[in-house]
Amino acid sequence: MLLRNSLWNLSGSAVPMIVALATVPLLIGALGVEGFGIVTMVTSVVGYFGVLDINLTSGAIKYLAEHHASGDRRRFAETFWFGAMFYGALGLLGATAIFFFAETLVGRFFEVSDALRDETVFAFQLGALGFALTQVQSYLLVVPQALQRYDRSAQSEAFFGVVVNLASVAAAMAGAGVVGVIVARLCVSAANVLYLCWMIRSFKLDMAPCRPRKDVRAALTSFSAYAYLSKIASTLHQHADKLIVGAIAGPVALTFYTVPVTLAGRILGLTYRLSSVIYPRASALAGAGRIAELHPVYLGVMRYVTYINLAALGIIVLAGDEFLRRWVGDEFVQQGYPVLVLMTLALLCDSLTNIPSLVNDALGHPRVTGRFALASGLCGVLMVYLGTTFGGIVGAAAGHLTSSLVLGSIFLVFVHGRTVPVAFGETLRSGFGRSLAVGFLVICVLLPVKWLAPDSLFGTVAVVSAAVLTLGLAGLFFIIGGDERAAMMAMARRLRS
Repeated sequence: MLLRNSLWNLSGSAVPMIVALATVPLLIGALGVEGFGIVTMVTSVVGYFGVLDINLTSGAIKYLAEHHASGDRRRFAETFWFGAMFYGALGLLGATAIFFFAETLVGRFFEVSDALRDETVFAFQLGALGFALTQVQSYLLVVPQALQRYDRSAQSEAFFGVVVNLASVAAAMAGAGVVGVIVARLCVSAANVLYLCWMIRSFKLDMAPCRPRKDVRAALTSFSAYAYLSKIASTLHQHADKLIVGAIAGPVALTFYTVPVTLAGRILGLTYRLSSVIYPRASALAGAGRIAELHPVYLGVMRYVTYINLAALGIIVLAGDEFLRRWVGDEFVQQGYPVLVLMTLALLCDSLTNIPSLVNDALGHPRVTGRFALASGLCGVLMVYLGTTFGGIVGAAAGHLTSSLVLGSIFLVFVHGRTVPVAFGETLRSGFGRSLAVGFLVICVLLPVKWLAPDSLFGTVAVVSAAVLTLGLAGLFFIIGGDERAAMMAMARRLRS
């Protein structure tokens, strides 16, 4: 079930990611460099207001999974409706704040040309409604995820993720400008909310509206209060760098920064989808008192996800410059390729903390995760600010990497053997350590091939093909366990027959 859910969860993000990457050049061409930067700023500010969210979704998944596993339908319903009321109120509050402060945000914090100033203000005001819809949409997804029905949540995310990108391009190419792109996204978000409501009803969970009891409210808010620190850190990580770059360097530099950062984030974000399914699984095991079953699952997921991330890093280093040239043009290579490599390294460091954080929360220790996440987020903001001030967009990416490397290392050493029931030494030997050693060795062997290959599309394809083959063979013989390798061979033989 865990593998199936991981693959479904991956598909829910992979399909929209491919479409999103394919549509970036079309959006830049239709909106212009500044227009694309403005859309990025609107999206970042709307996302930044997510700091109001105390991360009730994390607690909701944990307790919905536990109550469903124990058959407590009443507590299941009370937990759901408490979250629904909270996110409805949060969406209204955030939307009101964004709407009334839109003109102030544009006038005081962002360098926008006079020709696009009024349009930018209106786009921010429309984005206020987008914030409300996004909060409701994000919360409704917790129900299929808590039930470990990632097939249903992934289908919704994939379909509407594709539609929102296509609708944005259609609006931009029709000449609707920045405002038209935002309106298109709002329409898709509204349709997504309606579909999710229908999906939840189809589960027939007997969730008539009810008033949550005090103990349900207390359990959910107590857990989420500490998980909120992780939410703040996540918001800082996802949006603060863009706001800092936009404020210091302007929308044009922000576009040159956003494009490679988006590419790196989309690619490495896929593997988070593979690992995030461990959260409801670990919550259910904790609720049933079967934590010992988590040990081999944890080490296996750490090993595989780390190696997949490292393989992605290798391919980005080997082919990222040529991909940027073919994707968005030569002007993005000189400034964008160093950002792409540095951000991929930073995201690799961040990815090492994802699975320990999820298990930590599932076992009821959000305080530790939250404190480290907040420290990481604040450190990241400071380093990005200093990096942007003294080194532009490359400095911003270097600041990200520095913060991720230092805080991530401290977190891994601290939680293992304490709140995560696996010793750090064992995790290093049988988990991410083996994957890092094998992956970096293969990448170092492949680097000379990049410089020897012809500087052309054919040369890049040859290098990537060699990388995929070498990394795949190394993973098969040194990363995948003997039992799993035998199972894969048996499956391959059945397919041939």
